[in-house]
Amino acid sequence: MSGMRQGPRECKPKPEKRAPSIIAFAHRSAGGARVLVRAEPEDPSAKLQAQFEDALKWVQGKWEGTEDQEKPAAIAIILGVVVAQIAIGATIDAVDRIPVVNKLLQLVGVAVTGLFAYRYFTDPAERESVKKSVDAFTKSVTGDK
Repeated sequence: MSGMRQGPRECKPKPEKRAPSIIAFAHRSAGGARVLVRAEPEDPSAKLQAQFEDALKWVQGKWEGTEDQEKPAAIAIILGVVVAQIAIGATIDAVDRIPVVNKLLQLVGVAVTGLFAYRYFTDPAERESVKKSVDAFTKSVTGDK
């Protein structure tokens, strides 16, 4: 064994830390030259900034397209939705903290889901009715006639 010549050794890539977001692998190729392969991901903050700018342009376009007498109503609706979301979140948090009510509501939810599944999925006529109503709703949302 000691007198036998061994073939070229393959080197496994060794990660070298270059920067927090860049990992480079260095290894020797078959010819013995050192090869450095570096992976640099896209800058996520630049991608997020571009998406934010697109959304801001869309909102500005919608706002400029709104007539002047409708703008106070639009602001009132937006504020009403924000206040309603805060109130709903606070109510759900308060109910969720009550130990017995939380588990009871989970049980009621499972029971209603089971009843719905049994009622609408076991009868072929009911399945067709549900399919038609879902298709009609989908068409009304997407605007298909």
